[in-house]
Amino acid sequence: MNIVFCHGVMPPELDWYNKIYNPIKSWKDWLQFTVEADHDVVMQIPKFPHAHVMFMQYNEWENIMNRQDINEDTVLVGHSAGGGFIMKYMVLHPELRVRQIVLVAPWLDVEGFQPFNFYGDTDLRDGMVRRTKNGIDLVISNDDMPYILSSADKIIKNMPSVRVHWFSGRGHFISNELPEIMSIIKFDKGV
Repeated sequence: MNIVFCHGVMPPELDWYNKIYNPIKSWKDWLQFTVEADHDVVMQIPKFPHAHVMFMQYNEWENIMNRQDINEDTVLVGHSAGGGFIMKYMVLHPELRVRQIVLVAPWLDVEGFQPFNFYGDTDLRDGMVRRTKNGIDLVISNDDMPYILSSADKIIKNMPSVRVHWFSGRGHFISNELPEIMSIIKFDKGV
């Protein structure tokens, strides 16, 4: 088993966000340490270019993702824009089969903020769940930003078999740890 983690980006309207959040350093570092130390699982963390909502380009991210070791025993974990990217990547690569997909506060740009149409009209269908051994998990907090909640609503509406994990008071999951994710990721070899 291995994990590929796709990080998010910085939205321009939140100056405080730019000061406290670095998509290259967050709870994913804690997750990497934990899964590698406690579960002997390798976690890849590709560094996507232009990690800012106004400059991200899908083809650049896709080229980097294509270099990752993704197979039927891979868990894809995405936070924010990284979660939305995983969804589009899976739509555009129907040959891929993975162990599990975990989306933490995913952003699909339902409102059309991103000027380069990064997500396009990502066609979410419940059939994507069948391309995973252990399904798709959506992790969301009731007090996240409205455009994150609308992305979650789109996923829930179009993919009813996705397992939804609602939290209260966690915002956009900007923290140094996310211990709850350890019970969401399916580590059991027999699962």
